[in-house]
Amino acid sequence: MGIQFPIELQRQVEQAIIQGEWTIGQSINPIDLSAHFQVAVEDMQAVLRAEYRKGLLALDAADKFRVLGLVAPKMESVFQHTSKIGFKPSSVMRGVVIEPASKEIAQRLDVPFGAPVYRLDRTRLVNGEVLANQINVIPFEVCPGLENDDVSHASFQQLIDGKYHAVTTEMKEEFAIGSATRQDQQILGLDPCAPILVIQRLALSATSRPLIWTEIHVRPDRFDYVAALWPSAKGLLREIVQRNPGD
Repeated sequence: MGIQFPIELQRQVEQAIIQGEWTIGQSINPIDLSAHFQVAVEDMQAVLRAEYRKGLLALDAADKFRVLGLVAPKMESVFQHTSKIGFKPSSVMRGVVIEPASKEIAQRLDVPFGAPVYRLDRTRLVNGEVLANQINVIPFEVCPGLENDDVSHASFQQLIDGKYHAVTTEMKEEFAIGSATRQDQQILGLDPCAPILVIQRLALSATSRPLIWTEIHVRPDRFDYVAALWPSAKGLLREIVQRNPGD
């Protein structure tokens, strides 16, 4: 799909913020900055709103921004936590594509319907055992160029935090029991309509703007792994086991 986003301008603006060219708390606006960078006001507006999403700027009025700077990463990913508790996490990246946001994704990420988003499809493993089928969806402006990164052999969260300066400061997470999709059957080796643990997660920036929407479909029979990684889901795991005592 054709994407009109000023990637190089975003890089320059982010460097100015991170290197302290503008002081914390300083007010900036797209008209003044467009003249400084000699670019169209519309391009500068797009970049500043992207930096607001990523938590580097606050939005004080329609076109008035305030510099916040880069916050230090504080949250561990589930699979960083996995390593600390003695498990060995790994992943297989099945695909990274840019696609138009569906109505559901547009609502969850607060982007226009049809706006470009990255979709990452991954198989998550622990100790060599397939644990989960995971999908991440991210607004394009959060990480332009992600399709060129190695997301199979490095921490995805550390990549987003570090290279793209989009630090997650809050996570909203929900758990439910679902039925295995056709893709789950293939990836997780489950029977049709087998029960799965569904985890839906929204990562937010320092300005409480959506950064990443994640949906994880987990094999519930890996009880020890799941209970250690998602303690809040233990009740649902027991419910699945009670429904399927023979599994």
